[in-house]
Amino acid sequence: MTSSKPILCGPCHQREENPKADIWCYNCDEGLCSTCLSYHKRSKGTQDHKTIDIKSYQPSLRAITTECDEHGQQLNLYCPSHLMPCCDECIPTSHSKCTGIKSLAGMVEKSEIDKSKETVETDIHHILNILDKLIYNKSENIKIGEYQFVSMKKSIGEIRKKMNKHLNHLEKKLCQEKDFIWNQEKSKAADFISEIEGKSKNLKEMKEHLQTVTTHSSKLQSFLSVHKIEQQVHQCHRYVANLEKDERVKEVDIKIQQNDEIEKILSKLESLDSLEK
Repeated sequence: MTSSKPILCGPCHQREENPKADIWCYNCDEGLCSTCLSYHKRSKGTQDHKTIDIKSYQPSLRAITTECDEHGQQLNLYCPSHLMPCCDECIPTSHSKCTGIKSLAGMVEKSEIDKSKETVETDIHHILNILDKLIYNKSENIKIGEYQFVSMKKSIGEIRKKMNKHLNHLEKKLCQEKDFIWNQEKSKAADFISEIEGKSKNLKEMKEHLQTVTTHSSKLQSFLSVHKIEQQVHQCHRYVANLEKDERVKEVDIKIQQNDEIEKILSKLESLDSLEK
């Protein structure tokens, strides 16, 4: 148990008694001592509740709310059009034109959490593979760029040997342009990698949370949490799909184009070479 403060028995606490809880009931959302647990198991209304040893209970999972964030009412309906749970007040305000509104309890009962979890995990794994490949390709692109950077510097040095003192000014101008363009592209590439790594980190955290929530939560809480993570994974799907049109994915290839007329017009030359990407 992650909390240092002991969890008390809920029913006993209402009677102004404070025995420590031995069991946590996810359905009742409270702790139970051994005595109350005995009544709890014999009662028809609570005998099927999901319980866990208090030492294994993780209080952080209580953050999985079963109430509507907008209206504060219990989530009891499910909109198949928007793929989201909702409360009674959500229907006239946000789902008045939606059809096929179903009971959330019925959806939870029919749902296969393990299958949904497996699907989401597969999607996360697929996206992570794509992002890892992008990171690798962009990192290799930086290495190639570094090599090109060295090659360009050598080329500039060879050209400079053929020129007189007038070349000093032109060389400085070209080097500044070269440094600016490469540093700019390198910075863009690094920022892009950082962005992708951020997505990867989020997906890995989703995967870890997915495993935790389906192990230590009620079926309703697991359904809601998996549903929320699934929506976030869909957003990552769209992100990866949009990368196909993202200019940042393209390879940066900076080349130097030498001026063939440089020896003829040395005295009138305004630029050594032009850089392109």
